[in-house]
Amino acid sequence: MSNSVNIGFLAGAFALVMGGQALYQHTTVEEDVNFTVTAKESIEKNSNSKYLVTTKNSEGEIEVFENTDAWLSGKFAASDVQGLFEEGCEYKADVYGWRVPALSMYRNIVSVESLGGEGCPAPQVQ
Repeated sequence: MSNSVNIGFLAGAFALVMGGQALYQHTTVEEDVNFTVTAKESIEKNSNSKYLVTTKNSEGEIEVFENTDAWLSGKFAASDVQGLFEEGCEYKADVYGWRVPALSMYRNIVSVESLGGEGCPAPQVQ
């Protein structure tokens, strides 16, 4: 009885996490944004990495985006993309999510392409 309760609890917890992630990824508006990278960083917590990309748009507004894998959107190469971002280069990205400062939540980059420029690598994640 104990093993079946544990398995049931784990299955329920997994379904809740995956269902919550699916709801978040597919109910928030996906939007195209253009920006210039002004900084990038990696935050490590409990052997997990979270990448942040600080940007400035054409109106001079600053926004920080998260660059993490989004399994349900088919993005699995966040580490590779982070390594290709260059400060001072301009990019076009599809992003989803909300910025919630109290929860340290950022909109996530789902796909990105370089808008060119000399010395600017072209991460192409679709």
